[in-house]
Amino acid sequence: MTADAHQWKHGGSESVELPPLQVRTAKRDVAAFASATGGALELGSVPLTFPACWLALPPVRALITDSIGAGFLPVHEAQNFTYERGLELDCDYALCVEASRTEPPPRLTLRISVANPQGEICARLETVLRIVPTGPGPAL
Repeated sequence: MTADAHQWKHGGSESVELPPLQVRTAKRDVAAFASATGGALELGSVPLTFPACWLALPPVRALITDSIGAGFLPVHEAQNFTYERGLELDCDYALCVEASRTEPPPRLTLRISVANPQGEICARLETVLRIVPTGPGPAL
C-alpha cells in the first residue's frame, strides 16, 4: 500500500509500511552525528539517538511527505528510543518503518524497528510529528 494523504485527511487511521531498508552504522556517519549533536564518538559506541538520522533517508522522507500532503508541515512533537541491545559501529541493519495518521489534532506517528542481520531486534523508535498547515486557513 502506498501513502495516500487524501484518504488520511478525512480521519482514516490506516498504517503504511515501507519494505525493510538496509542501513549501516558507518563510523564516518556516526562520528559526524556525534559531532553535530555535541557529543564525542566514544571508542566503538553508537549514540543512542543515532537511528534518528535514518528518518532523512529518501524512502522515509517520501513516506512522511506523502502521508501529510501538500500545504502541511511535519513538526517534531515527541520521540523515544528503546533498546534490546546496542548498535555496533560499521554494521548493517534492517530498518522497518510503519506510519499511521491520527486526528485530532492531526499527527503522523512513525514506529521504527532496527534489526541485526540475524533478525534480532536491537532498537525500537517512535517519532510523533504534528501536522500543521503552512499557510493561512482554518485550524485543524
